[in-house]
Amino acid sequence: MLKWTVQELIKHDQEPLHFSTTLDVKTDLQDRDPEVLDVSPIQVSGDIVYDRGDFLVSVNLKGDLVVPSMRSLTPVTLPQDFTFSEIYLTDAGHADQYEDGEILMPLEDAELDLLPAIEDHLLLSIPMQVLTPEEVASGDMPSGDDWEVLAEEDFDKAVKKEKQADNPFTKLKGMFPDDDQA
Repeated sequence: MLKWTVQELIKHDQEPLHFSTTLDVKTDLQDRDPEVLDVSPIQVSGDIVYDRGDFLVSVNLKGDLVVPSMRSLTPVTLPQDFTFSEIYLTDAGHADQYEDGEILMPLEDAELDLLPAIEDHLLLSIPMQVLTPEEVASGDMPSGDDWEVLAEEDFDKAVKKEKQADNPFTKLKGMFPDDDQA
């Protein structure tokens, strides 16, 4: 579906090859990441340009991923609408003609298959911290009997306060009023 032979792509050296389709990648993404609860059909569109012996690919993805909140495990819908670009090299020696930071992928076969890249970019788009809108708005952290989750700032304050309380010289403070002003 999103797979072309190098020979097919070279025929488009005068103008880009434009593609547009809808993919069902739910099963594949759930196999790779069990935290993915649901995936809508993903609208995929883009262009492939043959340039200097390599293929410049630009792909736009639109759809929704559903993953659990990291606090409550409530399903959270993450709308996806982003573009990624990659350069597929027909010869590894071509890598030096591109700038640092560009994604360079060697073509190992005589064909270009975009499905793995699409799935990779969808999984990489999932943020490390997923919260429901209510959890973001409230700012409340989960807690239970004898435990609670603290924000990093609150944790740092608690550690500092605990260190001060454990300091044996804290009790001596105030015994010598002249020294406190120095």
